[in-house]
Parts: sequence; C-alpha cells; structure tokens
Amino acid sequence: MKGKRRKEMKRTQEQIQAEIKKLQEMKPKVRRRTAFGDDNHAAIDADIAVLKDDLDLDDIYDAYEDNQHSVDSAMYAREWLDGNEDEPPSGPDGWGGLVQE
Repeated sequence: MKGKRRKEMKRTQEQIQAEIKKLQEMKPKVRRRTAFGDDNHAAIDADIAVLKDDLDLDDIYDAYEDNQHSVDSAMYAREWLDGNEDEPPSGPDGWGGLVQE
C-alpha cells in the first residue's frame, strides 16, 4: 500500500476514530486471504490495533513478527498516523481497493 508522502503532521483523534470505523466496516467486504495465502483480516486488525493503541514500530514487530503481511500493513498505518502518508489505510490504494460488494 503506497500513498503520497507529505510533511509530518499527526492525525487528530477524530481522523483516527473515523479511520478505525472505516476499517471495521470494510473488513467483512475484503477477501479473507490473498493469492499467496496471507490473512487480510489479520492485517486489517493490525491496522486497527496501531490506530487504537498508538503502537510504535517496536510494538508492531513484537506483536506481528510471525506475520509479515500484518507487519507491512501495520507499518503503513503507523506512517499514516504520524502524518507521513496522505492516503489512509482504508484508501483506494489500500484496503479500499480490495473491497468486494
């Protein structure tokens, strides 16, 4: 998941809560497994954990070290949270692009 980079600007609590809600709502609409067998739902849960619990990089690696898909996704959520990415995890280049109606 790649978005546009920008100057660091932390997200507001309202932005964080809105993103958590979007991720929770879209999770059932995203295919459970990738073509490689990675668990998309676990990766979305990792994103939500980062946003809810303000996990830092050490926390992410400790929590998801056995699941690279979740680590990568959670690290992107952290970058968005810190204001280093414009597009949120739920955006069209992220989970939003995998939603199946």
